[in-house]
Amino acid sequence: MIDGLWEKANKVSEIGYKIDGIAGILELLGERLTDNAESGSAWACAEWLREYGERLERLSEDIMAINYIRETAAEMKRKKK
Repeated sequence: MIDGLWEKANKVSEIGYKIDGIAGILELLGERLTDNAESGSAWACAEWLREYGERLERLSEDIMAINYIRETAAEMKRKKK
């Protein structure tokens, strides 16, 4: 493992997962609130959090890809010796 990138990617993914969980709670609140302004606010926050969770997941995937490329390059370099 180079620079602990795999662990960092997992931590980013975990944060995204937790954000997604919070979004789910806000959706439940949005369903139960009867006032349109309050319900709409809960749904808007849930949507924003889902978007940020998705961005974090894509970032985690990018980190994993970079890690794979670096590890593959390091392995190839070792085999050439």
